[in-house]
Amino acid sequence: MSARERFRRILAGESGGEILVDIGTSTVTGVRATGAPLLADRVGSVGHQVLQTVALSAADSKRAGSDFARVGPLFPPPQVVDEQFVDGFGVTWLWADGEPAPVEHPLEHADIFGIARHPRPRWPSSVQLADDAEDQIIVADAPSSGLLETSFSLRNSWQLLCDLTDNWRAASALLDWAAETAAEGYESYLAALPEQPDMLIYGDDFGYQANMFLSDEDFRTFVRPRLRTVISRIRRATSAAICFHSCGAIRPILPDLADLGVELLNLQYDARGIVVDEVRRVVGDRIVLHGFTDLVALGRAIERGDDRGVAVLASELAASGAVVAAPVDSMSGLDELLLASRAAVFVRAIDPDDWELLRTVGPVAPVLRAAREQALDAAVPDLTGEPPAVTVRPEHAARAGG
Repeated sequence: MSARERFRRILAGESGGEILVDIGTSTVTGVRATGAPLLADRVGSVGHQVLQTVALSAADSKRAGSDFARVGPLFPPPQVVDEQFVDGFGVTWLWADGEPAPVEHPLEHADIFGIARHPRPRWPSSVQLADDAEDQIIVADAPSSGLLETSFSLRNSWQLLCDLTDNWRAASALLDWAAETAAEGYESYLAALPEQPDMLIYGDDFGYQANMFLSDEDFRTFVRPRLRTVISRIRRATSAAICFHSCGAIRPILPDLADLGVELLNLQYDARGIVVDEVRRVVGDRIVLHGFTDLVALGRAIERGDDRGVAVLASELAASGAVVAAPVDSMSGLDELLLASRAAVFVRAIDPDDWELLRTVGPVAPVLRAAREQALDAAVPDLTGEPPAVTVRPEHAARAGG
């Protein structure tokens, strides 16, 4: 059975305990260029202009242990001067402690007319293909951050939060601009793909570890209607299953996200209220959990000989129901990618019947020990950094984003 057929079975709730692995293919599973500079230099392009995730070829993703392969826009690496760079939206970012932080916001003081006139980004003409995919599931990456994250970076998060209370017209104008831009970003490159992807990533952080950025009421008043519009436009552009990523303690709006009809959820497992049993109770059994158990943490526990850590993480993965194993977020460097790769060997060393056994009875020492030994014996993947296959976006789509 091909990887794509196995993925369709998981989406249909017929996985039989099988677990697929996603490493290095998107903004939520990729490795950042800043932590893998030699690899990034060889590849020459990034998949996200702020996070700077390396656009690995399908072949390199396969070498890393991934059942998935990336398609999506290809950005040139940003020009960083004094640790700062400007993205295509006009936002100035600072690299601080390995993370990008917005420091200059072009719409911080704009009125509704200035917001409406703000130029949209010109999407890159180069689009990554997966022509070299070897029995892999095709992932359409996010062209930019989601509508709320984009609005925060353009306006300044504190200013936007004040606008929601004191200047709702400006908040609405900005969210409208961001929603239209997000939808255009997907439409502009999906039109260039020669075949439909299997899964598409949409990411928008609605909270931090302890709480949400907005109240439930503000989310449902200002964000949810526009989010529905963006998802509807994506649905018109592709038949791919949608994987919705959000960091933060977003337990209060999980029913809203499930109601969007997305097929997969990628959540921050260590945020308040994001516990697998509770998540399953709220969203049901059919939504696939993507990256809920951290492959990087599992790989680290394997290498350290931490049997208890391996048992806890493997048991959580088994108990999660329909899942795709992945890192919980973009990886900071090549060391984390190699840890995730080792964990991928571990996951595949356990057959579907044994995953069902772990799900039913909990940790089974002989099963986990054998999988750990196989993972430790595996060779370190040799990533070549070969540039990905590329096509050029249609000219009409290029104008739409400009």
